Amino acid sequence: MPAGELLRLALDIRKKVNRKVTKIIVNDRIDIAMLAGLSGVHSVTDGISADYIRKFCRGMISGKSVHSLKEALHAEKAGYDYVLYGPVFRTPAKVKYGKPQGLRKLNEVCSRIEIPVIAVGGINPARAKKCIDAGAHGVAAIRDLFNTSNIKAKLSEYKIALGEL
Repeated sequence: MPAGELLRLALDIRKKVNRKVTKIIVNDRIDIAMLAGLSGVHSVTDGISADYIRKFCRGMISGKSVHSLKEALHAEKAGYDYVLYGPVFRTPAKVKYGKPQGLRKLNEVCSRIEIPVIAVGGINPARAKKCIDAGAHGVAAIRDLFNTSNIKAKLSEYKIALGEL
């Protein structure tokens, strides 16, 4: 997405959410995070280092996508505030990152690092609950939310499965 369009989208989203409750984090775009006053920057697999995020985005959250315990331990040591771990379950969007890691490996990552672990990959309400039970701090659902015609009903399913959102 072109920078101007992404900035407009970020500013629009920021206006529509309760920023005391909702964190808005952008992938690998320190410039957009700063200009829009977002909550943080997420570093993809070969993305921006935690050092750069801390240097230019003081007070913002930093996260890192990881696909193994080794990567999670490295991200924690590098100073990221959280990791996005997966794919936990099979999903077409994450095939390039390898086979699904499963709940056992998710639990291992959650039990070995101190920073929050957000589970991603093939998440739906029932699987979200299993991820939380395995130790995840939260989940990131993408396809399940974008492929619904009734987002409010879908979010209600997550609320029932997880409790308060």
